[in-house]
Amino acid sequence: MFKNYFKTAWRNLVRNKIYSIINILGLALGLAACFFIFQYVAFESSYDRFHTNAPNIYRVPISYSGSFADNGTSVTNHPALGPAMKRDFPEVIDYVRMVNFANFFKSSYMAYEEEGGKGIKTFYETNIYFVDSSFFKVFSFPLIRGDKNNCLKDPNTVVISESVAKKYFGDKDPLNKTLIANGSFPAKVTGVFADPPENSHIKFNVLFHFDGWGADENWRWPEWYTYVLLAPGTDTKKLEAKFPAFIDKYLGNIMKEFNFGSSFQLQPLTDIHLTSHFNKEAEINGSEKEVFFLSVIGVFILLIAWTNYINLSTAKSMERAKEVGIRKVSGAMKKQLMIQFLLESFIINVMALIVTVVIIIGTLPWFNRFIGKNISEGFFTQGMGSHPSFWLYTLGTFLLGAILVGAYPAFILSSFNPVKVLKGLIIKSKMNLSLRRVLLFFQFFLSIMLIAATLVVFNQLNFMRRGDLGYKTDQTLVIKLPAISDSTNESKLNYFKHEVSRVSSVLNTTYTSEVPGRSIDFHNTVRKSSLDKQHNFNTYFISVDHDFLNTYQVPMTEGSGFSPADSSGIYNWGLPGIFGQDRDLKVLVNEKLAKSLGYKSAKETLNQRIVFNFGLGEYYATVKGVVKNFHQRSLKETYDPILFYYPSYSSVLPWNYASVGMNTTDLNKSLSGIESVFKKAFPGTPFESFFLDDYFNSQYQADQRLGNVFGLFASLAIVVACLGLLGLSAFIIKLRTKEIGIRKVLGAPVSSVLLLVSKDFIKLVCLAAAIAVPVIFWAANEWLKNYAFHVKLSWFMFIMPPLMLLLIVLVTVCLQSLKAVMANPVKSLKTE
Repeated sequence: MFKNYFKTAWRNLVRNKIYSIINILGLALGLAACFFIFQYVAFESSYDRFHTNAPNIYRVPISYSGSFADNGTSVTNHPALGPAMKRDFPEVIDYVRMVNFANFFKSSYMAYEEEGGKGIKTFYETNIYFVDSSFFKVFSFPLIRGDKNNCLKDPNTVVISESVAKKYFGDKDPLNKTLIANGSFPAKVTGVFADPPENSHIKFNVLFHFDGWGADENWRWPEWYTYVLLAPGTDTKKLEAKFPAFIDKYLGNIMKEFNFGSSFQLQPLTDIHLTSHFNKEAEINGSEKEVFFLSVIGVFILLIAWTNYINLSTAKSMERAKEVGIRKVSGAMKKQLMIQFLLESFIINVMALIVTVVIIIGTLPWFNRFIGKNISEGFFTQGMGSHPSFWLYTLGTFLLGAILVGAYPAFILSSFNPVKVLKGLIIKSKMNLSLRRVLLFFQFFLSIMLIAATLVVFNQLNFMRRGDLGYKTDQTLVIKLPAISDSTNESKLNYFKHEVSRVSSVLNTTYTSEVPGRSIDFHNTVRKSSLDKQHNFNTYFISVDHDFLNTYQVPMTEGSGFSPADSSGIYNWGLPGIFGQDRDLKVLVNEKLAKSLGYKSAKETLNQRIVFNFGLGEYYATVKGVVKNFHQRSLKETYDPILFYYPSYSSVLPWNYASVGMNTTDLNKSLSGIESVFKKAFPGTPFESFFLDDYFNSQYQADQRLGNVFGLFASLAIVVACLGLLGLSAFIIKLRTKEIGIRKVLGAPVSSVLLLVSKDFIKLVCLAAAIAVPVIFWAANEWLKNYAFHVKLSWFMFIMPPLMLLLIVLVTVCLQSLKAVMANPVKSLKTE
């Protein structure tokens, strides 16, 4: 019996090739898209779960109130926090502190002198940290070489990644070799770790032993990532309830001195990537909302594929009515007919699953490159495929699809009255037609929503990439300066600036401590000179020279920029005291800082005296000019309050970057000339540069990835919907071929016939648009709230999605209709 069912089902699929291909391809594309989406979602949700202690590791951010309220919440905390928590709370088993090397040296290079004087290998390195010796005990990053219990125990030791080891030592054993950081800090290599996996919220290449520096009692340096390992079963709410007394014990006097408040929280390690968007995040994190919306899209695409199958099956039911009638007259029971049609559905779903696997295998490497993440790595070992629940869900989804999408058509087909069917009296079911319309409406609604989402995302991306940043980004080359300075510092800086100006393509050059496109590391307190410390609040500091405004083309709101005479050598990080009272020290402030200081206008701010903290000292200065606000960070963020100061060229580490405005007509020649000058000015220092516009736009990688993913899967959803529409319109036109022939014989024009066929589809698109537009308006506004600066919603974003869908529908339906309209009506009527 089963063999007969299978043979009949197979013959029916082969006989209706177009119908079968559309169903199989539509389901396969839906399943493949769904797989990719949920693989991406699973990968985003897997961050940091590979650590053995992951359920018990928490990060401790700090939130500010009072005078420091503008600081919000920072993921870094004071270095004394870890030791104090372990000492005061029995729930804390251990802790790890990490501080970025860039807090001390913005540009850092490592050097290795090969044995026998064969040469020196020098490279700039990023993601360098000082860490506690407990790092590899708390976290589960695998060590390839070395002992995890002792590798960071001794001073002047360093552990490096596998990639870094290969770069400096090739295939040689790097253990006990010496690397020199920034030409002055030698460290012995005591371990090599595997490169951190993609799904780690913090990436690092080099880890130095943290030597204390008296930090265990330091509550005035909130720049340290602090992770604590809690005892299993710890009630985190009860532990957090102890924090206010703990904070008052260690920070109470400091908070009173500067009139601010602090609070701590325990942030689960596994929640960081998707839910944490605080200040000073080590990496650009993902988004829980993004994961949710992508999950919804995945479900939408699968539903569209399933509704296609139901629509085509119920529409084709009239063509198989006589087959059903003959089977029933021959004694077939309703149950047997339902089994027959369910088996056909099962075969189509199996074939679709096979095609899905082929699509996934063929396109997975491309998809990894497309989204910029290797999400398939470790799929069967630690990824989605390693969980039995994934295979159960996959099997469940397949069976659900095969049964549900086959059940309704099977019920319709097996319910036909054999007498009426064999007399040719097929009565159209109102329920059948209504369900088909509902399913089509649902497809059109989802398609409009997906098109709108893609438009909004890409418009916002375009707005951020092309928005006015308040300064010049194009044709600006940024060069990393040496991290270590000495008595020759001034002469080297002067030499480079003078000589590089002689390169024909160079327009101007400036030295700065920061460049746009990153958070400013240096911040401290500032106030009006007429107020006491209780009115201090935090602001950011950037050191610049007199060519800064001209090179970056930053406009002034009031006053003037620095002149060479404003350069001062009194700025010293480690020197305590009060400075600037006996001299006219000049600074610039931006509009945001002027407003935060309490001045009503830029004009009022001019020539006012302010007091700011710099290192261990307190400095009095006069505001020489007010700089127009510009975007230091991405347009997701608000303007930062910034104080600009001008140290002397002989100061210790005054600058981190040289920004060169240039004409890029002959780029290779220009870069070669600039590099040659740099190497003469700073011998032994590797030359590393980047263009400012590329660097700034790199902040939008996560947003660009979201746009790419949205665009891809929205397109796939529309393709799947079009496949179903193509099959459905072709079948409907086939049923109305004789009607079209009669209308043509009676003189109906082509346009009226096309309108007749497409009007039902047009009505459904209009209805779907009427319901979708308010939803689009609400959803777009909610999503754009994530951006401090965002595109304004225009009528274009609401009108365009329905119009695009209407065009797609009309083209699909009319192309099918034209075949019947242009055919000779005699052929369609001669059988009557």
